[in-house]
Amino acid sequence: MPNQLPRGWKMTKIKSKKFHNWFSCLLIVVGLWFAWLNIHPYEKLVSLLTGQNISNIFSGVVASIPIVNGLVAVAGLSLSWLLGAVLWFIIQVIEVLPLLLYSEERFLSNVVSSSQYRHKYEIDETDERGLKIVKKAYNALPTSIVSKLETLKVFTYTADFLICLTVYSPVESGKFTDFFFALTTGQFQELDYLNIVKAVITLFAIEVVVSLVIWSRQLSYFMGHREA
Repeated sequence: MPNQLPRGWKMTKIKSKKFHNWFSCLLIVVGLWFAWLNIHPYEKLVSLLTGQNISNIFSGVVASIPIVNGLVAVAGLSLSWLLGAVLWFIIQVIEVLPLLLYSEERFLSNVVSSSQYRHKYEIDETDERGLKIVKKAYNALPTSIVSKLETLKVFTYTADFLICLTVYSPVESGKFTDFFFALTTGQFQELDYLNIVKAVITLFAIEVVVSLVIWSRQLSYFMGHREA
């Protein structure tokens, strides 16, 4: 005879699902707001790197396209904004992807099982160099994908950190040397704390929102899940 759900469990399951839905919607709205704000540093970086010429060319092309020119004018968009948004999106995907993958039980289980039980090729001294490379690459799967993703994430966070420091300089002079000098000599009064807060928000806001969405989903699942 199947186990009966305890009294009140069904109500708890419904409440947990509603909490997850409402909380996720709120986090999505917050995430979109932060995304809109966080594109600004990358837009500014693109403008610094490309100057105004590319935006002027873009404006001239868009101005000749009916309807599109009106939409762009209303939105106040520029090529530097669009390129900045693309750059921001690529960086965020690389930074957030590990969070999403590591929260998926099926993905983790498949990686562990495949790594432990898959056939490994022996590398012989008589093998050609190309064959050795292929065997090593095959034997390293699938954990090598995770390792490369982690390496790419560290590189991306470093680049993201430097972008934030360039746009939101933590010192008035805008020089990295002055920032590190102030840190090493304890001259913390020279730091621009508002810019530091902006840089931290740009670096981690989306990751925090995604982590909260994952936490909410997992909490809702474990609160509402019960085997018969």
